[in-house]
Amino acid sequence: MNRVALTIGPSIGAAILGIHVATAALAAEPIEAFPSRAVRIVVPFTPGGGTDLIARKLQPGMQERLRQPVVVENRAGGNARIGANTVAKAEPDGYTVLLTTSGAFVIVPFLGTVAYDPLRDFAPVTLIARSPVLLVAGPRIAVRSIADLVALAKSAPGRLIYASSGVGGPPHLSVELLKQAAGFDMLMVPYSSTGEVNVALLRGDVDVAVGALSAVAPTLQQKDVKALGVTSAKRAPVMPDVPAIAETVPGYEMETWFAVAAPAGTPRPIIDKLRAAVIGALRDPAVAEAVARDGAEISTSTPQELEALMRIDYAKYGALVKSLNIKD
Repeated sequence: MNRVALTIGPSIGAAILGIHVATAALAAEPIEAFPSRAVRIVVPFTPGGGTDLIARKLQPGMQERLRQPVVVENRAGGNARIGANTVAKAEPDGYTVLLTTSGAFVIVPFLGTVAYDPLRDFAPVTLIARSPVLLVAGPRIAVRSIADLVALAKSAPGRLIYASSGVGGPPHLSVELLKQAAGFDMLMVPYSSTGEVNVALLRGDVDVAVGALSAVAPTLQQKDVKALGVTSAKRAPVMPDVPAIAETVPGYEMETWFAVAAPAGTPRPIIDKLRAAVIGALRDPAVAEAVARDGAEISTSTPQELEALMRIDYAKYGALVKSLNIKD
């Protein structure tokens, strides 16, 4: 067999080196030029909900800072699974991001099968806001504090009833977490909406109602309804007179948080540009007003801080859901 020896001379070697340099430059150009087209914010819920409203309030400010169109796309279904999976499987180029609540990352994966790994398939961008749950007592029981509720529940195990909108959501889990932390029992009756929860409380069908602060707070207009506590570590700025449950049960905390994440592998310079656009948009008073209207408080983070929060809550709520054997 004849063998042909190929010798690469200086000129050819230089040409090959030039090709590598040019290729590297081309690879770097999209990052430096980002964004050069529209950015899509995927919201895994239907239009008009709290998460969707936050996304649409952020939209103008992000457009201004990115200098490209920002499009909000609702991909509802599967308890946030469809939208989350859309982003998890998207190209990691920064043009598709997810704006969702903590549930998609730290609760839903334990309620049933998901096609994404919440800790491996996303690149955290920033936290947006935090929102507590509110517990209120209705006319059926004469309690005015969390301490009163715990004492009454312990004196009559399994006799008290609380209402929550659905099974496995933050309101439901907030009470189950409180029951574990304070060592008492209370039965849960699930309703399809917070509106039905409020009606059940005011009608006297249940003893306690639990739900998003903005959704349950209207029941306090009735004189026989008492606000017992919020589930955030500290009192909510919009209801400073209502104590945090942690004031009675040290270490207790349960909040829904809103965050932005990109597909895993998105380059850090692009993550930084997206984060700067989100945080800049959050400074708009209209955005702050919209967030506060839902009983939430703006709270931002670095990507590393958001990742740490995701891991902590993934372990915390994963253990809780497993202990309750909840499936959706």
